[in-house]
Amino acid sequence: MDKKEFRSLMLKNRDSLKDQYMKKANEGIFNEFIKSDLYKNSKNIFIFVSYKKEVDTHKIIKYALKENKNMYVPIVNRQTKLLEVSKLSSFDVLKESYMGILEPDKEDYNLVDPNIIDLVVTPGLAFDRSGYRIGYGGGFYDKFFASLNSSPVKMGIGFNKQLVEAVVHDTEDQTLDYFLSENGLCKLGGN
Repeated sequence: MDKKEFRSLMLKNRDSLKDQYMKKANEGIFNEFIKSDLYKNSKNIFIFVSYKKEVDTHKIIKYALKENKNMYVPIVNRQTKLLEVSKLSSFDVLKESYMGILEPDKEDYNLVDPNIIDLVVTPGLAFDRSGYRIGYGGGFYDKFFASLNSSPVKMGIGFNKQLVEAVVHDTEDQTLDYFLSENGLCKLGGN
């Protein structure tokens, strides 16, 4: 199976998850995240804003902002096809943008040097214990990780059913350090 077929299968599997399972799992993921030392010890957190059937990060973002964490969200630069990092002042500034993803309006952009990030919370369709993930095919996070001069902790976040035996990957794919699901946090190998 090639990467495109694998991605299609993983998307189908994720989108077939039942609402009841997702509701319970999202609550478990939220609780596991906020009690983790990775969260507690991070001051600058870069996190995707979930949409569709992704793990709900909205609750995490709102909670962290109340705890005075510096929260940063991705902005897709349509010209360069790269992720930029914008400091989030409030969840309320997020509006539907590229591909229906919530992003700050241009007047609310507060772009920062990505090398200040302590923790990157990374989306994906599937994750494996070697640290590989498969996303939606844009390569945004792999390019972002490769561009950094710093070494933030890279955490994949997903439902336990998204943790698979092995992810189809290429040589340019970057690995993650941890995977967090409703079953807790696990350290990934290959790093």
